[in-house]
Amino acid sequence: MMTASAPKTDYAPFNESDPAADADTLRARMETDGYLFFRGLVHEDEVLAVRRAMLEFCAEAGWLDTSRDLMEGIVAPGVNPTTEGRADYNAVYRKILKHPGFDAFPEQPGLLTVARALLESEEVLVHPRRIGRITFPNNPEATTPAHQDHFYIRGTVATYSCWVPLGDCPITLGGLAVARGSHKQGFIEHTERFPAAVGGRGVPTDESIEWHSSDFAPGDALFFHAYTIHKALPNRTENRLRLSTDNRYQRPAEEIHPGALKPHLGLDLSE
Repeated sequence: MMTASAPKTDYAPFNESDPAADADTLRARMETDGYLFFRGLVHEDEVLAVRRAMLEFCAEAGWLDTSRDLMEGIVAPGVNPTTEGRADYNAVYRKILKHPGFDAFPEQPGLLTVARALLESEEVLVHPRRIGRITFPNNPEATTPAHQDHFYIRGTVATYSCWVPLGDCPITLGGLAVARGSHKQGFIEHTERFPAAVGGRGVPTDESIEWHSSDFAPGDALFFHAYTIHKALPNRTENRLRLSTDNRYQRPAEEIHPGALKPHLGLDLSE
């Protein structure tokens, strides 16, 4: 039985997939690894445009050091970390969710091409529940623990998540790590509780897990199955925000949980 363990600090690099590979090759790799990692799947300009929009909202909130280049995402001295569910965070996040560029991002051609290949369907439903993350430094207790997305998504198991950092994301900034092949275990009860963490629930883990991670460049993308165990890495930088987005893809005719049709965190976007 797996038990909770200390955070792992070394990771095997992601197995990289070729965006030009045929659908059978991509599905075979997903079946083996439980994930697909692509370099440059999204055009860098598209990533940086969304990054700029998010950072402008962060700057308006007083979170950023105005003496530095906006695109660096440097937290202003004296600003304390905040996170999902807090009023100050949600006020900024609501603006991000309403931004047209952020909302349209998961329908980038490269992302949809991979989703169609994995789902074996020309018709793909992108979950309306778009998700973004603003991860502060010096706040390790908020780091999302090891979990499976199906615990939160429900609906059809044939759902694939795609995580894209909005800018350069070295491991020290807090990327994502994936447990290779863990989707083959099926659904695992999320018995671990992390009250201060984003998500708050997780699966037991031990040193037998083969964790994969890598530094990300703008435009890199990570797809994984709803049963694949994955976790965020803590933002260990001194003063940089980590920005990212994750979205889910499934066939339109299959089951979807009603929550996936609503804005993330239940935020009201009507105004």
